[in-house]
Amino acid sequence: MDARDFSEPALQELLGANAVLPEQFWNGDDSTNRSGERALMWAVLADGIECYRRNAWATAAGQRLEFLEAESWIQRNDWEWPFSFVNLCEAFGFRPDGVRDALMTWRRERVREAFKRRRYRPVTLRAA
Repeated sequence: MDARDFSEPALQELLGANAVLPEQFWNGDDSTNRSGERALMWAVLADGIECYRRNAWATAAGQRLEFLEAESWIQRNDWEWPFSFVNLCEAFGFRPDGVRDALMTWRRERVREAFKRRRYRPVTLRAA
């Protein structure tokens, strides 16, 4: 994994926060970074990752479908569609495989934490 994948403050915010505002990504006065197209691209990338994270353990059918769609979008290597995961990552200077690895690590860590928190109660016998 490339060191720059986690050194970018915007990527850290995107993978660690519940919401990302445009101000958190664009710092400085460069008006080319604030174009409507670039803002839309960032919104699509942030929404896709948020859908993945929000619904990772969903049990309801609709939320589970949303997770599977987000997961499929993240895993695809579609270089043709302008709003594909790989194209959006490249547009913002992120390595797609690095972002994928970060998401997989995030999910594995949450599974481990949930397993550690789970308490097992011994089966008790009921009086007849």
